[in-house]
Amino acid sequence: MNQLVWIGISFAISITISMLLPFPISLVAIVGTFLLLNYYIRRRMMSRIGNVGAIGGMFSPIPTNGSSLNYYCMGCGKQHRQTACPKCGSKMKRIG
Repeated sequence: MNQLVWIGISFAISITISMLLPFPISLVAIVGTFLLLNYYIRRRMMSRIGNVGAIGGMFSPIPTNGSSLNYYCMGCGKQHRQTACPKCGSKMKRIG
């Protein structure tokens, strides 16, 4: 439903621009408006999930909202950030 609303808004803006401006200028303005609207929508969605930042992005494994991941050993339950558990040596860990 949200996508239909944004499609309607984009269509209304495009029709308004095409009525107000002559053809070559309106085409450039419509494409520019479309790109800016898509940038705004994407930025808004990314801020909802908390991935907006200099390092953060859609494919970034580093959390940018200030929280850090906690890893726990599945064998003994000790919290650690190494590859192998310093207590029991197990490499199996879970995120908690």
